[in-house]
Amino acid sequence: MKRKAKLLGVLVLGLLLLGAGSASAAKDFQLESRTMTWVAGGVGGGWYVQAGGIARMIKNKEPKLVIKVVPGGGVVNPVRVSMHKDDLGWGITFVDKMAFKGLKPIYKKAYQDVRSLGGIFGIYHIHFVASEDTGIQSVAELAEKIKAGKKVKVAAPMKGTSDLPLVRHILDFYGVSLDDIENAGGKVFHAVYADMVNLYKDKHVDYVFTHLALPGAAVTEMAVSRDTRLLDVSGECIEHVHNALGTLSGDSGHAVIPAGTYQGQDRDVSAIASAGELLINKDVPDQVAYRIIQIICENIDELHSLNKANKHFVPSRGWRDVAVPLHPGAEKYYKDAGYM
Repeated sequence: MKRKAKLLGVLVLGLLLLGAGSASAAKDFQLESRTMTWVAGGVGGGWYVQAGGIARMIKNKEPKLVIKVVPGGGVVNPVRVSMHKDDLGWGITFVDKMAFKGLKPIYKKAYQDVRSLGGIFGIYHIHFVASEDTGIQSVAELAEKIKAGKKVKVAAPMKGTSDLPLVRHILDFYGVSLDDIENAGGKVFHAVYADMVNLYKDKHVDYVFTHLALPGAAVTEMAVSRDTRLLDVSGECIEHVHNALGTLSGDSGHAVIPAGTYQGQDRDVSAIASAGELLINKDVPDQVAYRIIQIICENIDELHSLNKANKHFVPSRGWRDVAVPLHPGAEKYYKDAGYM
């Protein structure tokens, strides 16, 4: 009888301890009210509006989380998030990876306190535009022209932009550079999109390298003004840049500019594609990161209806298409949901 009483006492004590542990765990993961900032793009611009819509959706689903959208830009956003100036931010995969690693010429040091909640929130393709009369169909053929000392005339992104290092990295894969073009007597014009269009329309250049979402208005205008083709990059180049800078892989299904995107484009064109991702500071509590990505993933129809750039976000892949490490709270959600 005494033995049974002792066993009963141990069992009761164990249950009490288990209950205390469960209460403690519940308390540890209790969401507290929090006001956060989300660094986006210019006021009224695409990124700013896109972030505002998602911030409102999060607030409606979870009143304890208030998110204020503030202006920013692709190069500064990972820095601001990493330095605790903002809690959340829009990022572009290859820029974020350069920031995380401290890769020149954009960054002089590494910003390693930035994490990701997921992607894809927008896709941007590198367009290698060529006049039809150049007679080539790939960047590899263009590289051979440059190596042979042919004089080519090119419009490229402005110096100081994030697009220019990406273009340089692609050309480097083929063993050529913008300097090689000029050294061979060719011309390289660093220009904004509007000036690229005019340079191409007026035949001051026969090639344009630009980084735009589909369909890019500048490329549409170019294709109307002259017989134009888009140059393919190789599958090997796509994977090389993916591994080095976090652009989208070939198996993502997005490393292509589909046939018919532009006038006269009668075939799919393989291309380097970068993606938008949602950044977060590593010190944001796990339960906050968890709740934010949970709301995004579990209200997918509403998310897609808010902004056309959101349609590329697929919960089952959200953890894959990122360039910096996942926040632990986001990783826990993806695992709990069975996606990882």
